[in-house]
Amino acid sequence: MVNLTTTAVKAKQTVVCDLCGLTTAAPLYDEAGQAFCCPACREVSALLAANEPADNEAPASYDLENADTATLSLAGMWCPSCSWLIDETLQRTPGVIETDVNFLQREARVTYDPAQTDPGQMKKRVRRLGYRAWLPGDTPYDDEEAHWNRLLISGVLVMHIMLFSFFIYGRDWLGMSSPDTEWLAQFFNLMSGLIAIPVLIILGIPILRAGGASLWQGKPNIHTLIALGAFSAFGLSVYHLIIGNGRVYFDTAAILLFLVAIGRWLEMQAQKRSAKAVDRLFERIPAQATLITAEGEQAIPVDEISPGARIRVRPGERFPIDGLIAVGEGDIDESLLTGEPDPVTRRVGERALAGTYNLDGGFEVIATAVGPDTVAGQIGRLLHQALWQRAPVERLADRLAALMVPTAIVLAGLTFLFWSFVSGVETGFVHALSVLLIACPCALGIATPLTLWLGIGRAAESGVILRNTGVLEALSNVRHLFFDKTGTLSQRDIRLQSVAVDGTGGGVDEATFLARVAALESRSEHPAGEAIVAEVGPSMLDVRDFRALPGRGVSGLVEDAPLWVGSRRLMEEAGLELPPALESQAGQWQEQGLTVIYAGGQGEVLGLLGLGETIRPEARATLEQLRLMGVEVAILTGDDAAAGARWRELLGVQVYAEQTPEDKLNQLTNTGSDVAMVGDGINDGPALAAAAVGIAISDGADVARAAADAVLINNDLRMIPWLFALSQTTMRKVRQNLAWAFVYNIIGLGLAVSGLLQPAVAALLMVLSNAVVTTNALRLRKMEIGGRKPARRDEDDPDPEEPQAERMANLERGLSSSQSGRTAPLGG
Repeated sequence: MVNLTTTAVKAKQTVVCDLCGLTTAAPLYDEAGQAFCCPACREVSALLAANEPADNEAPASYDLENADTATLSLAGMWCPSCSWLIDETLQRTPGVIETDVNFLQREARVTYDPAQTDPGQMKKRVRRLGYRAWLPGDTPYDDEEAHWNRLLISGVLVMHIMLFSFFIYGRDWLGMSSPDTEWLAQFFNLMSGLIAIPVLIILGIPILRAGGASLWQGKPNIHTLIALGAFSAFGLSVYHLIIGNGRVYFDTAAILLFLVAIGRWLEMQAQKRSAKAVDRLFERIPAQATLITAEGEQAIPVDEISPGARIRVRPGERFPIDGLIAVGEGDIDESLLTGEPDPVTRRVGERALAGTYNLDGGFEVIATAVGPDTVAGQIGRLLHQALWQRAPVERLADRLAALMVPTAIVLAGLTFLFWSFVSGVETGFVHALSVLLIACPCALGIATPLTLWLGIGRAAESGVILRNTGVLEALSNVRHLFFDKTGTLSQRDIRLQSVAVDGTGGGVDEATFLARVAALESRSEHPAGEAIVAEVGPSMLDVRDFRALPGRGVSGLVEDAPLWVGSRRLMEEAGLELPPALESQAGQWQEQGLTVIYAGGQGEVLGLLGLGETIRPEARATLEQLRLMGVEVAILTGDDAAAGARWRELLGVQVYAEQTPEDKLNQLTNTGSDVAMVGDGINDGPALAAAAVGIAISDGADVARAAADAVLINNDLRMIPWLFALSQTTMRKVRQNLAWAFVYNIIGLGLAVSGLLQPAVAALLMVLSNAVVTTNALRLRKMEIGGRKPARRDEDDPDPEEPQAERMANLERGLSSSQSGRTAPLGG
């Protein structure tokens, strides 16, 4: 490792820093003879060099089977280059297999070999770079508070510098400049320089570190420009002060850093608000629960609860776990998860979810899931993962920002040469500094990710979980939307309404027929199968070789006899003959709107089951609203043509009947790339995955939810057109922000190159530009939530200590009229 204790400052000469590339007249050298502009660059270089593998060093071997993952929370990062430096440092740590540092989330996920390193060592390595790092369970570092304190201290110092500058400028403006007062001007200049030193240390070092990291990466960024401008202004001022000639720019350097710090503060506040939806889920789950045992009640940490435990939840408390209600009845506020302000009445046997608020019931709940396994935990994990993903429009903004920095440096250089030739080196320097500041692509860097973050948060507050930020961009381009029918447009409480058996030949009696069908369907997740089992009851018959045949039905051996249950197509594929009497009965039921399920074996169809579906109350309004938005809507269903015709007449949209999973995939492929799919059944999984955007309702099968890009937690179809509106609004704001940043930079660069902007004014305009795009993005928070205006308290969840009367009053104020429709039976 390089020994830095004997570092010496060599003769003063202008050299280039070997780490960040900045020039310096007072370089610092290490024993290897490398030159650095500051101690920070020297320390970073030493740390990187210490971990550089030797040329003859063998590749590291890791125990991948026993690899573990740790998450470090980070603070002190000013730009993506900081995250790159941390990532590079962790990557070079012996024992580290893979790293992923996210600048926006201020986290690092590290996969490592426990036999070679541990999270404590990683934390130390990050801290050596000058950043803050802590592990779960450690006392977190409040980056926001630390930055605010630095801002307050620097603000006081900058005010004094401005006061001294006011006296100096006033002396010139009022014509009071004379040799007799020159000593006073020199004194004020000296005091400004002394006060500017702590400002550069407090605010400038983090920016210099960020800018140096980006240069080391070979991709100079906005902080490179800021550091270059501020430290160059300070260095030139020190030189003029020493030689006693020329103007000083201590005020420019200090005000520049102060304004940048204000912009950073605004950015932190915006990011904090954008991540609110994720934080609320975890903050509102109680840390302790009341466990009921044979000896009585006791308070224990939630993470010590195991499934099957009995938990008491009193009025005014939040449910700490997911579970089934064993005792009690009352109203529960589930708005934290569903976005719906109406309280929901829950009774014995129904589900209660962690984080929801018990308004007035006394419940005993049997725990089914704890911590990350709860619905709230799964939603939080999905949202957390979504924020790690980057949408194509974000990558476009990054490319534009990356292009702006070298462009700004070239323009600044040309501006310096031109004005130095016309009006002198000092004038050229001032105008070049203005170009660097006005060209900083801060607005480009924050506008797009912030807007998409807020869109994901707004969707989560409304009960829609998006798996990544790219869903909003993709959904804004969708022009065709396909719906699954069963369990999506129809309610899941499908009921068995009619049964018919073939009593001739080898037929069976109705009881035996239903018992065999129920035994086979008990293995199925399809809503039709669940409806049959619910009506007939559980069957104890032996079932073997069960197979789910997506889009057609199920098959298996029931008491060693083959049985097929499903569509007429399945009967034909199995070679089962349909008796004329059953064929006639099936036609009658189809005319009535019933869904016909065929069951057969032993060479013929043995019987029929008629299922009646009920359309969701909001289905018609949802489809009509989507059509008004310019989206072409169609339905894909496995039902026969007769049922499809009835649905077409009822809803007024195109219906494609007798669709297998392959048929659905073909429909999506043939329609184009601007297509979305809404479904819930297991046979919808391939279609949901193939669509540009897959949307699943919350009570669908696990495969469908895994394949979906968006999940409707509140099971309300009206959220689909709202989600379309959210995506369009979000992308419109992204385009507005990008357009503003582009126009601002073009006009600002023209003024700066022309010499019409002073550096301080350019810095102020840079901050104002950030404020414009941030404010425009934050307007998403005012968008109506699923047809309801956001409550005044949408920033904070209901306080468990809030009096019940006041809580109910707040809930009533949050209610809004919702569209409702008459239930339309399709049969029976």
